[in-house]
Amino acid sequence: MAGSDRGPVDPLDWVHQWDDFEMMMYAVADDEDGPGVRMQVSRRVQRDDAEEWEILYDRRLGDADPSVAEPVGSEAWEEAVLRRYLQQHPELVEQEKAYTAQFLRERGETE
Repeated sequence: MAGSDRGPVDPLDWVHQWDDFEMMMYAVADDEDGPGVRMQVSRRVQRDDAEEWEILYDRRLGDADPSVAEPVGSEAWEEAVLRRYLQQHPELVEQEKAYTAQFLRERGETE
């Protein structure tokens, strides 16, 4: 991701970890449903004394804001799309944690 007038962008702005889980939000320009915002959630697993991250799911959260002026697909576009999405959805982290819990229940697992 590119820098902005506020200084360099920290990719961890788009990542949140809790317990043995990690969510990573990212923007896509070439999704089959058009430019959008996606969320990937992974779980930490210990195997043979090694830590691995297993992807639980990757889902589309919504459309990219079409008013973002940067060229679609550029790093500046990705940053702007993600910042806007976070500003418009301040409850995103809590909602995704609830979605993950429901996802695991449906698979017969628990957090």
